[in-house]
Amino acid sequence: MVRVIRAGAITLVLLAVFCIVESCRAPVQRDAGMRKVPDRKTDRREPVTIRFGEIWGYLLKGEEDQVRGDEPFTDLCYFCSSITSEGRLSGSCVPPALQWKRRRTPRLHMVVAVIGNPALVRMCLDPKGSVRGTFIADILSASRRFDGVQIDFESLPPRDGPAYLEFLKELRRRLHPSKRLSVAIPARRKRLAEDAYDYAAIAAVVDRVVVMAYDQHWSTSAPGPVASLPWCREVLDYSRGLIPDEKLIMGLPLYGRAWQDDDMHRALRYSQVKELLQKSGKNPSYQRDKGLFFEYEDTVKVRVFYDDHRTILEKLKMYRSRGVRAVSFWRIGQGPEKLWRHISSKSKI
Repeated sequence: MVRVIRAGAITLVLLAVFCIVESCRAPVQRDAGMRKVPDRKTDRREPVTIRFGEIWGYLLKGEEDQVRGDEPFTDLCYFCSSITSEGRLSGSCVPPALQWKRRRTPRLHMVVAVIGNPALVRMCLDPKGSVRGTFIADILSASRRFDGVQIDFESLPPRDGPAYLEFLKELRRRLHPSKRLSVAIPARRKRLAEDAYDYAAIAAVVDRVVVMAYDQHWSTSAPGPVASLPWCREVLDYSRGLIPDEKLIMGLPLYGRAWQDDDMHRALRYSQVKELLQKSGKNPSYQRDKGLFFEYEDTVKVRVFYDDHRTILEKLKMYRSRGVRAVSFWRIGQGPEKLWRHISSKSKI
């Protein structure tokens, strides 16, 4: 009888303990860090912080007021100069007077950029010409107030690849060892038969390589995303095979792009003019100095592709999950304000 009572008592105690444990279980799960993870259906909180070893931002001269001072940048690339038709660096390239609310201020990099002028770049890169030496001397002089130099030569034809690489080697050799040399290069998903941007060769020379993973679709292409998630993943996969992880920086766009479905500037056959007259119900006018003309209003469909802080964070999570140590953003002042509160450079990478 005593054994029965003891057994019953033990059973009651076990039931009581089980009920207490069950009642203490919250309707949430916990991750490895013991942080509460609410039900996705009811979670209205902002995303958690994503950490990178380096976070680079781009700033144009004249847009200094776009910097609030609390952004998580470790490095700031400043567009403050231009290149003359004679291959000289022009403009007063003085570091911007920015007020930072954080104890650690970003490193400042002077950007030397030529976009859409291959002939000018070819003249500056030519090892047999008289321009390259003076051009590099100008860069060295202007870089004294900065922590580094970034070269952004875009739209280079394949034949200029060797000269571009030799230019980078000479600049790295003459630049003070304490200063970082970085480059910004276009995105690739596969090796091209002929390409001025040899990822592996360039990475072997410079300290950082910014892969501009944007302009998947551009102003004159068909409408589409500026940098879709699958496309960015393919760019990363190709880049990591050629650029060491400690040198690779994946660039993200903060801008969107709009396309309209009609070509508003086009040549017209006479039959097309008659169709427009009939469609619009207009009568043409005639003036001696202009000839025949008419005006009408039409509805144009506009397609807009863009990112908000949620879709940008989705790309950042993808990059981080694949081991990316550094990212950059083009450019400050273009993106959503909520973005910076979810990115941190405090990491043990």
